[in-house]
Amino acid sequence: MNMLAELRMDPVTDFPGNNVRWRTRCRDCAAECDYRLAYLLELTTRDEPACRRCHWTRWAAMYGGGARPVSAQDVAECLDRNGFDPVEEVRELPNGELPVLTRCRQCGMQSAQRLGDIGWGCTCTRNNPSNTNVAAKPKRGSGKKNLLGDSGLPALEWWDREVNDEADLKTATVRATRSCHWICPECGHKFQKAVYLMSERPECPVCEKKRSAEWALERERLKRTPIADIPELMAAWAEDEDPRFVMAGSHGLRKFACSNGHRPRMSPSLFLQTGCTFCRTNAGKAEGPPRPMLRQVLPEIASQWHPTKNGTKLTPDTVTPDSKRTVWWLAECCGYEWEEQVKSRNKYKRQHCPQCQTILDSLGWVDPGLAAEWDPANPLTPWHVRPNAQTSFMPAWICSVDPSHRWEAALSSRSNGAECPDCRESGKSRIELDHLSAAKTVFKKVRSGAVARDSVFATRKSWTIDILIEREDTRVAVEYDGAYWHSPEPKRLVDQRKTLDLLSAGYKVVRLREDSLPSLEVDSPEYLEIRVYSTAPQPDRVITEISEWLGQ
Repeated sequence: MNMLAELRMDPVTDFPGNNVRWRTRCRDCAAECDYRLAYLLELTTRDEPACRRCHWTRWAAMYGGGARPVSAQDVAECLDRNGFDPVEEVRELPNGELPVLTRCRQCGMQSAQRLGDIGWGCTCTRNNPSNTNVAAKPKRGSGKKNLLGDSGLPALEWWDREVNDEADLKTATVRATRSCHWICPECGHKFQKAVYLMSERPECPVCEKKRSAEWALERERLKRTPIADIPELMAAWAEDEDPRFVMAGSHGLRKFACSNGHRPRMSPSLFLQTGCTFCRTNAGKAEGPPRPMLRQVLPEIASQWHPTKNGTKLTPDTVTPDSKRTVWWLAECCGYEWEEQVKSRNKYKRQHCPQCQTILDSLGWVDPGLAAEWDPANPLTPWHVRPNAQTSFMPAWICSVDPSHRWEAALSSRSNGAECPDCRESGKSRIELDHLSAAKTVFKKVRSGAVARDSVFATRKSWTIDILIEREDTRVAVEYDGAYWHSPEPKRLVDQRKTLDLLSAGYKVVRLREDSLPSLEVDSPEYLEIRVYSTAPQPDRVITEISEWLGQ
């Protein structure tokens, strides 16, 4: 309480804990806003009003003199458009930089924001790219990832093998946000930088600073040098203007003629630096490893590529994830169509559908089998939450095997493998135990219920394996799929995703599917599907077939 008094605030609610926002009331303006404890502690060190409404009101008086008034209707529309309700009666703002008290419709957080900040939406709607693989939908039948170690990109020459963990190179994708260690091959400088930045353009901060300083001097020289005095520019000059009076450092676009017959319009300094833009583009296509395309790196976004409005030349297989092209997208959930830059799709709010306000990397996309058990009565849909998100409510679930089974459980619990408490069997079925015993008579090292965790898993962070066989460097996951538990479509999706995750991590996978179950249709030489019959189980024959498949 002493801290709040120092900040000229009073508590509105009891202290909720270190990581939960605390509602307070300003003693000067009576604004009730929510703050985390860490932020309040930081405010005690600042020479400014702690209350955000007081702070932005003072800021507007000092620096916002040029801002125009905003009508009450425009304020209300801005709030509604970005998912906020007003805490107080909406009035005209005499200065557009003045703050407004807002309440988020989704999480209920109250805050004082300027209209420009309101446009970014509440922090609860911001959906940063995942820094794990549990966010990328695996390609059906394939366990391969776009790994940095397999990419052949120039960044591999910068990789610091002495400092980085070997596992990082084996698991980091070219779009990974994790920071790793690098060595400049030119000057030997060591530094840290995100993998995706080095994948796009490897550069050394020391060398880049040096080049920038050198280029600043060169740019000043070019501003005073006519094109006629530079042989490379003079030989390609294709303008009618006298080159003696056009400076090489001028910013206007000029026409040049290259030796290959191209006639690009470029600034003289850029042509001097890089040559013909058409030749450079063609050379980039012919040399070096191909850049990863949108479908390969961001399959969820690629799945929304509009099938008819982007022509035939542009496709998710020919456009890179960082392309600045504005193209058409189609949301399968509601049919909404919109235009947006390709690179913007994976930035800011990262929405799956702007109309429905759904997000990328949601539970609905990452784990559709689990999402099918999400209770429709929940305040949000599975397309609005991430698989391991913390929600302001306890999610309710409906069992896909027996819809009369209903219960509540945290998202992280379900994503880590927790199943329906009413269906959960005590121990293992008799048939599964018989197969376990048969496996132990043939293989030396056999475990039951082993938990598998691997950074390459794309659906869940961990899976429990029914029977794990370990022989030399080979791990074989044997799964028994009984018809009662595995017949619902959501369970089939879970079985398929589990299989693909295990294959991605280097396991061989054997699924014993009871005769009434459809095939999982997994296409991999490391996968074996055996049809079994619950009315006439033959565990010894099944284990013998697995042994022969392994070549034992």
